[in-house]
Amino acid sequence: MKKVIFLAFILSGFVFGGCATHTAVKEQIQRKSIAQGSVFEELRDGQVRAGYVVLTIRASMKTPKEGYYLFESKDSLHGKPQYPFIFNIGGQGAVWMANGKPDLQQKIVDGRKNPEGGEGVKYDLERKITLEPGSYKIYLGLTGEAFEKEITVNLTDQPQNVLEFLPVYRRDRIRGKSFYKGISNFEVFLNGKRIDRPENCN
Repeated sequence: MKKVIFLAFILSGFVFGGCATHTAVKEQIQRKSIAQGSVFEELRDGQVRAGYVVLTIRASMKTPKEGYYLFESKDSLHGKPQYPFIFNIGGQGAVWMANGKPDLQQKIVDGRKNPEGGEGVKYDLERKITLEPGSYKIYLGLTGEAFEKEITVNLTDQPQNVLEFLPVYRRDRIRGKSFYKGISNFEVFLNGKRIDRPENCN
């Protein structure tokens, strides 16, 4: 049974240090996605050029199933087979599609509310790229959520690095933080150490 839930979270935008309209944010995300550059290459054959390092990028999020919200737009990306994650690394853009899988989790885990508790669709993304050691601005945008975030990552000559984006969901008066309310932020970890600080207007 569909719940009468309005897309309240769609009425607020996300930018660095301030709020903007959804249209403006989506346009910004689209511009970032098509930016040309030669900063990185996707690792496909396992071969890494001399002087380059491997960066594994992981990101995940969960959405309600398609049609969960009353009056939901037919263009909504929620619950679709794939979800686009927009990245821009050092000025070079990329659109990477994450495959969605049905996901049902317990609402209470170890005596605490689980932000991903309930039935929905989980998207997990993993890409490996090669690039030179150095400092890079890395941008993540989600057009479907009108969300964007930028961080600075410093890569040493360590051969293998892992950059993880873990979702933080908006609060629900009843459930607390819940994927049903949409993305609020991502916590970012480089090789297991958190490197970001929340800067969204929520």
